[in-house]
Amino acid sequence: MSIFRSLKGALGGENAPRFDQVEMEHMESVKRALAYGDVEARWNAIRAAGELGDAFIEPLIQALNDEHWIVRRGAGQTLARIGLPAVPPLIEMLGNDDDSVRRETMRACTLIGEPATESLIRALNRENPLIRQGAAEILGDMQVQPAVSPLIGALKDKDPGVRREAALALKMLGSRDATDPLVNLLGDETGYVRIAAAEALCSMGDPAIPPLVNALAHSQPEIRQRAGHALSSIGTPAVEPLISALSHEDPHIRKGASLVLGRIGDARAIPALTGALGDKDRKVRQEAVRALATLGYPAITPLVAAFREGDTVARNCSMEALWLIGGPATRPLLELLSDQNSEVRRRTALLLGEIADPSAVEGLTRTLADQAPSVRREAFEALEKIRNKVGEPAFGSLRARADPEIE
Repeated sequence: MSIFRSLKGALGGENAPRFDQVEMEHMESVKRALAYGDVEARWNAIRAAGELGDAFIEPLIQALNDEHWIVRRGAGQTLARIGLPAVPPLIEMLGNDDDSVRRETMRACTLIGEPATESLIRALNRENPLIRQGAAEILGDMQVQPAVSPLIGALKDKDPGVRREAALALKMLGSRDATDPLVNLLGDETGYVRIAAAEALCSMGDPAIPPLVNALAHSQPEIRQRAGHALSSIGTPAVEPLISALSHEDPHIRKGASLVLGRIGDARAIPALTGALGDKDRKVRQEAVRALATLGYPAITPLVAAFREGDTVARNCSMEALWLIGGPATRPLLELLSDQNSEVRRRTALLLGEIADPSAVEGLTRTLADQAPSVRREAFEALEKIRNKVGEPAFGSLRARADPEIE
């Protein structure tokens, strides 16, 4: 109720017409100020309009188009105070092409809050995609839980902007029901929609991990790839589920889990990844090799053990991983040059030659006296590879320091 209506009621009937006239004149002056006044006059008129109620909704809506942000902001705040009656025209303004107008309109709807919820949910089905986009964004900002199902439906909207805003709104709402639909959106044809879906899934954390792990076996390669990136972004919370996934019956999931564990770089995955070096699927083994090589130094000891004791497949894979790690693996490998098994010594000399770390020269030079001809041959070949890498003069000084009797 306005100040004028209060005064009229307090003073009685015979004075009512006079105050009606005063009120009408004041309302007209406010309307004129809103339409034709300077910035200060428009600002003061907006504040006065808040006292005059619903009759000023339309002028205030028009003031959202004002060239000055302070006037737009004041109009939005005043409309928010008016509340529910202002919601329908505000929703219409969501279709405005001017982003600054739409921003103030969305802010006003958000300030109105719960009374605007039902109208905003219905607006997800409006013909104008800008209205649908704005409604989705507001519902996310307001974290309206009853909007989860309509927003999930909006993930299939024909307009990519609506799909994007629906995904970002669901990110704010964090609903488990949205995880599978968001995973499917990772295959969207529009880049910024895919990014929004990935952001939403990453923000959900633990609830998003199982569907993302399952998506590592999706029929669309791009979804498999983006699910892997999302799991990498989630990081540490995904490690244990990914370790478990290394035992999954689907090789696509085992391969994807190996790849992601390498990206995350958590040492807890090393035993399971080392076990995956013997996987029956070649692509799984390849990803396990790369993951262990990426993990680096912490993986060396189990890799050396697999290189020494594993079956043929595991030995070859561990050898490749140690070669990729390179120099840091040299010292542990040198110890195997004294192994009782001549085949272990031979393979070790071969691998040290492939790594070609000059620090192996001394150990390999001693191995030239090994009792097994195959070991001596590999040691000689390894020393030649190191010589080719570091150059003849440098290699000569290395050999001299390693054993003065060898020249």
